[in-house]
Amino acid sequence: MIDIFAALLMAIFQGIIEWLPISSEGQLSLLFVNFYGMNPLEAVTLALLLHIGTMISVLWIFRSEFLQMGNLNAKITQVTAIATLGTAITAVPIVLIFKNYWETWTQNFLIQPDILFTLIIGILLILTGIILAKQPSQGTRELSSITQKEALLLGMAQGVAALPGISRSGITITVLLIIGLTQKEAFRTSFVISVPAVLGATSLEFLLSGFSIQGDGLIVGTVVFPYWLLLLTIILTTFVGLATISGLLQLKDLPFDKFCIGFGGGTVLLAILAFIIQVV
Repeated sequence: MIDIFAALLMAIFQGIIEWLPISSEGQLSLLFVNFYGMNPLEAVTLALLLHIGTMISVLWIFRSEFLQMGNLNAKITQVTAIATLGTAITAVPIVLIFKNYWETWTQNFLIQPDILFTLIIGILLILTGIILAKQPSQGTRELSSITQKEALLLGMAQGVAALPGISRSGITITVLLIIGLTQKEAFRTSFVISVPAVLGATSLEFLLSGFSIQGDGLIVGTVVFPYWLLLLTIILTTFVGLATISGLLQLKDLPFDKFCIGFGGGTVLLAILAFIIQVV
């Protein structure tokens, strides 16, 4: 069962790192697997659950953009709808393969599943760092100039972030900068299109995870999340997200590419060390 200390730590962690292009899902999954002994499938599901709180933060911060979506002809509505379709095209197969075949593929490996999971996330964090390093300089285009093809490509790139360790914000902002959007528009668009993606990913994860609603709480796999603690965690994540988003977005010029590559490299080395210890 998740205790209050673990829940508060998760909420604060998610509320801070969600705004940084360092894969909050990957970081949280590593935390759950290596410090709380969860299996990778449960870890990814709970990591996504915490995104509900930061999603609420995004809804509030960008409420004017979401209010515009009442107009089906608004550009933000069209871009979000097409990007969401693109996200489903790539994310759904990734999630289905991971959920249905992870345990089958890893049960006969010499390396334990949790060590393999850590190794894969480390590699994907390095890949995230490489992607961030390729971000171009400031563009000049506005959201209104995005074509349907570009919006679909943006969504498909976002779907790849279903892999823990690939930063959703990092990969979408990079795509938006590559096609020439201004930095301000790239950040705004990236966070707006994240809301339907989070809703869809969370719903799909729950359907595939065998979660159940019991009298004492929500059960994901073997992890019990009491309802009062779940609500507290989501509320705290929301408020931490609201308190940190403005300040942390100002850190966008920091070398997150080097952080991801360094942290990912360290994670890979730790996984290799753990494997050596296991074999010996």
